[in-house]
Amino acid sequence: MTQIAFIKKADQPTNGQIQDTVQKLGYDFKILSGLENQIDQDGLECSINGHQTYFETYVDTADNVIADHEADWIKPDITNHDTAISFIWGADFAAGACIGLISIALIDHSNALVYYMDDQIKYTRDLLLADTPQFLAELNKQSNRHSNQQELVKPKPTNTQTKNTFWDRLKNIFK
Repeated sequence: MTQIAFIKKADQPTNGQIQDTVQKLGYDFKILSGLENQIDQDGLECSINGHQTYFETYVDTADNVIADHEADWIKPDITNHDTAISFIWGADFAAGACIGLISIALIDHSNALVYYMDDQIKYTRDLLLADTPQFLAELNKQSNRHSNQQELVKPKPTNTQTKNTFWDRLKNIFK
């Protein structure tokens, strides 16, 4: 899964500033190293509600990222944003929650424009705030499953003719 935040490089906050912003929103969130640095090519190790996670990060020019993702649908929005930060993660609800919260901090500090590329969704701050409790609820369900090994997890067959939403696809991974 890929989420991209387009920012003006000069306005990019440090990881410490991002952590402080997210914590002020009331979340138990930590970036586990490099608080004085900015997000870069090395990925990020974070924790949310005590659940540690890692996800890939890439930083490139906005034009290169738009071209690489064949995302011409974004181009009209990107007028004053010269840098793109890509967040790449798999089926990890902790990572999804952390990326959403980091994206909120980037909006607050840098007026970032945030896009979920898999479904061509433009995220607003309010949408990201609304998604965070869903990620955390699924993370808690996942944690409960792992702590209670009595339940067998079997994937349900899906109809390939039906377009599933982001949440449907993500939930199917853990069924």
